[in-house]
Amino acid sequence: MLTIGEFSRISRVSTKTLRYYDQIGLLKPGFVSKDSGYRYYEVSQLRDMLLITRLKRYRFSLPEISAVLAARDNVRLAELLQAKKEEFLRQINDQRHILLQMEQDIEKIERCENIMQANYLVKTVETQPKTIYSLRRKMSVRDFEEAFGVLCAGLEKSRLKPAGPFLSVYHDVEFNHECTDIEVGVEVAGGSGEQVRALAPGLCCFATHIGPYDDFTPCYTALMEWIEREGYTVSGPPFELYVKGCADNVPPSEYVTEIYFPIKK
Repeated sequence: MLTIGEFSRISRVSTKTLRYYDQIGLLKPGFVSKDSGYRYYEVSQLRDMLLITRLKRYRFSLPEISAVLAARDNVRLAELLQAKKEEFLRQINDQRHILLQMEQDIEKIERCENIMQANYLVKTVETQPKTIYSLRRKMSVRDFEEAFGVLCAGLEKSRLKPAGPFLSVYHDVEFNHECTDIEVGVEVAGGSGEQVRALAPGLCCFATHIGPYDDFTPCYTALMEWIEREGYTVSGPPFELYVKGCADNVPPSEYVTEIYFPIKK
């Protein structure tokens, strides 16, 4: 057996950390002397320590690591590693997007341009009433995918088919990232029921955003600046039409979203 000091030296983990792992039940010594209270470890526990260190590097939490050690199930471990891998890939894609944005901002600064200036062409349109099948609830932006999944399931159950792009209507006056009154829907040809209604915003101004869904704020800002400059006021909840998106098998850089504000003089 190895003393705690020997185990620490070989595993390159401090004795303070080893005592903490013992305290929380993550890695308990193989033997503790009743007389002295000294901790002793089995040589085989060095492999467990290697696994703990590896999983910490993979950003597993200590409770997650404890569950892995308790289960000793390689099939489950492979599933957890795959999930972490996908999480890392999402983070890498996010970082790449941020780096691209930074490069574009640097280029704008070098051209003496305002990095917050976005060139959106704002137009007005008298929208025609649409019949939409929709689902309205309080949700966070993370719930969009689930909400659209429920919407599509309802469409199929009602035997309705989309007759236009999917959309979102933002009913709250204030936006809360975690809980906002959002209606997701899609234009349909006819149909009836409590989830079928008319969308008739009337006169609107709109602009087209090309790119990922992660930040429409510059487009919204351009629209509000135009509304103020042209002497209009907002007369209804804004809505987004997803003209081209993930269902069209195109990369996020090619997504096309039209953002509308109902307006009046």
